[in-house]
Amino acid sequence: RNKPARSIDHQVEVSAGYITAGKLRIRDGNKVQTNLSRPTLEVVYGARFSDFLFAGLGVGLQYAYGDCNLLNAVTDKVPESWGTLSIPIYANIKAYIPNKSVVTPYLCIGIGGSVVALSNFSREGYGSLRGGLFMKFGAGMTISRFNFGLGMNSQSIKWLNNEGATNMRAGNNAFYIEAGVMF
Repeated sequence: RNKPARSIDHQVEVSAGYITAGKLRIRDGNKVQTNLSRPTLEVVYGARFSDFLFAGLGVGLQYAYGDCNLLNAVTDKVPESWGTLSIPIYANIKAYIPNKSVVTPYLCIGIGGSVVALSNFSREGYGSLRGGLFMKFGAGMTISRFNFGLGMNSQSIKWLNNEGATNMRAGNNAFYIEAGVMF
């Protein structure tokens, strides 16, 4: 006997979180300790295909506010603080582990890119920052309509000088924590 197909449920998630500083890994092999900590706000819209799978598209805001600390690591001219607003846009997939409890654990992955909207680099005449690859891997739990997650965030950036030449290509791997609500 055939069971009726389950309908696809649309799901919206709004989350706020925080990404720790981590080290900036420069392409020449150096690692620079810098304060690239940033609060985040993200919205993900997608579909819940079953009790096990969610797929969606996410967009967010991240504001890096800490001390830049790139002096002598790359050049002797950098702004004192990052002052950088970036916008990650990414595909998001969650694999839920269904159970009979109110708490439902999940694993998630997000892959996409980020765009730098504002930065002290361009405002203070030090060239410009460009976004790049954006990834997040984590685990979390859903309790009723609330979700809580933590994991690893990875982003790449490129710093161009005023002539358009690349001063630095770097990546940042850092831990994140987030909490949100689903509609």
